[in-house]
Amino acid sequence: MLNISMSKLQAKVSGFSIIELAIVLAIVSTLLGGLLLSFSEVRESNNRTDAANTLDEIKEALYGFAQINGRLPCPARADSLGAEVPATGGPCTQRYGFVPWSTLGLSGPTNTDNLLVDGWLSPFRYNVSNVGGSAFTTAGGVRGLTLAGLSALQVCTVSACGAGNVLVDSAPAVIVSLGANWGTFTSAEERENAEVTALGYRHANDDEFIFVPYNETTFDDMITWLSPSILYTKMIAAGQLP
Repeated sequence: MLNISMSKLQAKVSGFSIIELAIVLAIVSTLLGGLLLSFSEVRESNNRTDAANTLDEIKEALYGFAQINGRLPCPARADSLGAEVPATGGPCTQRYGFVPWSTLGLSGPTNTDNLLVDGWLSPFRYNVSNVGGSAFTTAGGVRGLTLAGLSALQVCTVSACGAGNVLVDSAPAVIVSLGANWGTFTSAEERENAEVTALGYRHANDDEFIFVPYNETTFDDMITWLSPSILYTKMIAAGQLP
């Protein structure tokens, strides 16, 4: 009888220990899951902050380049090692390409194709208008343009630009970070910013870009653009325009 009682007692003790262990493991798993989620959110927030800062640096570098050279640079290509193509400007061989960080004198992380990348390892896209026969990328070409009636790159709030949804209708250049989901299309709005895939990268293919509030599921692109009035003012101050 004593042996049977001891066995039952040991079983109860062992059973309680297993249940207790299961509870502890469940609690630990929940805590770890929360920590991992927090780390992921912090990393995403840091990446977006860094991307926003880099977009501002790129924009200011473009303004500075125009003040010195009297034009905007052409985009870099996947095979140009971070330099604009052609190196002398004029009609660009690829209007929808990448930030020519080497030409602009910028620094930062790059990928295997020597393209400037954001925190998600996606190259920053740089798109330039060809209005006026590539006037913005041709030295002295901006002299023949006027702000009135200028139609360059558009930034809109829906995937089809139209009356009432245009934020900007005369941007000389647009710079884009495609966010964390840069390898896939998740919405019509994101598709508009980089619809064509070529040489392993997504590119824009027209003059329309979309900017809407951040949504982790449907829109995480980050966009900035050059203001024609600010560009003209800076070029006038530098003596590049009368």
